[in-house]
Amino acid sequence: MALPPLTHHEILELVEPFTRRGRRVDLAASDRLARQIVWQPVDRPGLVDGGPPLRETLTLDNPYAGGFRLTRELKPAAGPSARLQADGPDPGELLARIEAVAPARQFRDGDDGVIALRHEVEPGDRLVLTEGLARVGGLDLSLRMPTARRYPAEITLTAGGADFIELPEDLLSVIGWDWAPLKRVDDGWQSKLRLRRKGAERSRRAEVKLERTVAHLARTLAEPPRRFHERFLAARWFAVVRRTIPVWTCVALIAAAVALPIRIIEENPALRVLLMNAPLFLIALSFTLQEQARLEIPPLPRASPAPSWRRAAPPVKP
Repeated sequence: MALPPLTHHEILELVEPFTRRGRRVDLAASDRLARQIVWQPVDRPGLVDGGPPLRETLTLDNPYAGGFRLTRELKPAAGPSARLQADGPDPGELLARIEAVAPARQFRDGDDGVIALRHEVEPGDRLVLTEGLARVGGLDLSLRMPTARRYPAEITLTAGGADFIELPEDLLSVIGWDWAPLKRVDDGWQSKLRLRRKGAERSRRAEVKLERTVAHLARTLAEPPRRFHERFLAARWFAVVRRTIPVWTCVALIAAAVALPIRIIEENPALRVLLMNAPLFLIALSFTLQEQARLEIPPLPRASPAPSWRRAAPPVKP
């Protein structure tokens, strides 16, 4: 059942802990019907000394009785914004949890560019990553964390208006075992990032791997495609071997079943049951993995003859 619009008295009660901290409501941006209060933006110190400030905006939503969500958005001068959310029954407590996290903690600023992080802050100031955003080498990168523990994170690359050549499927797989092959989608490419642990430790590892992904893309896309093949030749072949493991597993099981004499199979009921149920066992095992196994023969590594990752603009007709 939808709640009625915020009354003037309710607004005064909700904004009181914010007013005590010097925050002023932005009445024009607030929405009483949607039970949303927005505060006027304030500037926070930039990511580097003397650099452009971060523009901070606070939004309080009250979607159901007794439940609140406070969101802090930090917008840098350029690039994606960072976001921090806290849920609970007390707006004053949510504000304290939000303010306990330094704005600079929501960004990773390095030589390869700025990564904007989006977190949920839990009691005890535990940060749980929900998404990471970056722009690197002309590509917009997004890493979305799964809601379920045993699922991988999803990496999306979009061209952002630029015209790129077809990216190799192993562009990210060469980084390591946890990076899945790229898959072409309508507006770009997708990959998976396998994660372990849970809670804050899982988030910390995801942030580290996100930084590693950005650094890899920044260097790779700054060089000609042929350099990618030269630098990662061994890793590319290893990525091919990894992708063929499901196929070779099936081949090995079939070969083992064929190689066993019929007499041995008939004399060992347990072995016969095992062989008959091996396919079901493998299917069940695949569901316990973060990513389902694929039976495929991947393309062999080849150097691209293209001089750049971006297509050359067509010549202008006189």
